[in-house]
Amino acid sequence: RLTWRQPHHTLAAAEMGTCDIALERVHALLRVDAGNGSLYNHIVQLARTLAEEKPKDALEQVEALSRRLKESVFRGPPSPEEPELNVAAKAAEDESKSCAQSFMLLRSPSDPLAAPKVLGVVQNYLEDAAILEWAGIGFGKQESYHLAMSLRKLAAESGLESLRLWGKVLGTAGDYYVAEGTLGASEPTPVALPGSPDDDVEPRGQGANRCIYWVTKGGFDPWVRLPHARASQIRAARSIKHMMSGDLSSEVISTPWFPGGEEQLLRAQIARITSSCMLAPKGYFEVDEEAPVKNTIRMVEGALEAFPSPEELATQGGWVHAAPFLLSTGKSGWPDLEALEGKITEEQAEQLKALAENEPEKAMLESIQADLEELKPEEAESGPAWSIKNYGDEGVYSAGDGTKTLRVTAIRSMIWPGAVTVVKGTRFANLYVGYGMKCGTLVGPEKESGLPLRGTMPLMPLAPEDIMDEPGDLEEHEEPNPIQDEQESDKEEVDVDPDQ
Repeated sequence: RLTWRQPHHTLAAAEMGTCDIALERVHALLRVDAGNGSLYNHIVQLARTLAEEKPKDALEQVEALSRRLKESVFRGPPSPEEPELNVAAKAAEDESKSCAQSFMLLRSPSDPLAAPKVLGVVQNYLEDAAILEWAGIGFGKQESYHLAMSLRKLAAESGLESLRLWGKVLGTAGDYYVAEGTLGASEPTPVALPGSPDDDVEPRGQGANRCIYWVTKGGFDPWVRLPHARASQIRAARSIKHMMSGDLSSEVISTPWFPGGEEQLLRAQIARITSSCMLAPKGYFEVDEEAPVKNTIRMVEGALEAFPSPEELATQGGWVHAAPFLLSTGKSGWPDLEALEGKITEEQAEQLKALAENEPEKAMLESIQADLEELKPEEAESGPAWSIKNYGDEGVYSAGDGTKTLRVTAIRSMIWPGAVTVVKGTRFANLYVGYGMKCGTLVGPEKESGLPLRGTMPLMPLAPEDIMDEPGDLEEHEEPNPIQDEQESDKEEVDVDPDQ
């Protein structure tokens, strides 16, 4: 059998022709110029540059060199992706931005060419921070300085009469710095009818709304004013335990249901903490009977000269509450029956009078010795609601005609962990740093039932409200179609009438 074979030289020539065609196509593709040069010229220029510079780490620098060569001959629009800054450039940019924001805080609140701007009484937080540091509380010198300048700026922008740092509420994803301020006297408002929407909010300057509050996340963030506290939200806040998230617009998911978001819950907790933990030395303030607003206090004349001694300040008898007490209704007082005469029925008036008799209002500037006095052990000198400790040098030195001490006394609330009042000499300050949650283990359960008291259970949800009426038992009826009758009926195709 004859077999034809192609000569070897013919196959080799065909293969060489195919390679030449592929190589020519590659060369043509490399030489395509899209307006900014071809890939072939770029590779040639890259190899020439490497040969001239002869870097030691050529493999590591080839990408950076290639990018630099492309940018030098690029003639089109800029790339949408900007080159990433290195660590040093990014740190310099952040530092420049921080310096610019710091300059805005340090700038004088008034125009140097205009008349000086009169500010209200702004707390000198730097001096208070030095005292608080002795008690182990502080935010660092740099953050304290930012807070002091930020408070000054807020006072200049808001036109407040007084302003101070209330504290810091910690959260799961962010924290809140809280500032407390007072505005001028507000216009008198008509008395709201009990049960109306207006009755749920106390007027500005009274009760839970005695002061106005702002919050910020810290640093150079702006201050955000919180709404007024509502009595219904304060009552609901007593029945839940919820951790703040650091976002004012977030929801409050709890049991029982809370009528509002985190902004309203934060404001309600601030009102509760202020009512219980705002302290002042005994004899420093007095009730202003001439003020048009109820529960208004003022500084006593000669209060600094008659300031309590360090020994007296180290006891609960040397301190009083400097904020109105909140009743079970969430407000500081009961409606004025004389002002409501003719607007409510006699039955409603009798009910309000009975409620006021069962839970009388507490007077201003009441001593803290009465807090949880019923839980004080017989052998103890003070109740369990407060803890007092001295820091620093406890020596007493002669200074002119009197004496001087460098002792720092801190009074901590055991009901609201994080609330503290410090005093050094004749200067005192209140501050709160905590999660905005009440202690659940300080007060024991009821002796008779063993159940936790309302508002003191450490878990969530709290004990539910008492069931007023038990539901009535359902009446049982016999089954209308017993199984036996069905079996008898299935025996015949047609049901037989028993009477026939």
